[in-house]
Amino acid sequence: MERAVSPSICPTCGEPNACGMSQGKTECWCFEAQIPEAALARIPAEAKDLACICPRCARASTDARPKSS
Repeated sequence: MERAVSPSICPTCGEPNACGMSQGKTECWCFEAQIPEAALARIPAEAKDLACICPRCARASTDARPKSS
């Protein structure tokens, strides 16, 4: 059985995503964020354009990148 997509839940980890839009606000934290392509690629197809990933999942791709010297 397929799970319904909730706009307030991160489709990557299943935790609350802090989405301002799903809370009835006119803005969201992600409007100003630079989310790496690797993080966006982990969003399941059925959730694309329906639910934001959470800030932690958005940062996970950045944190996992090797640091340049």
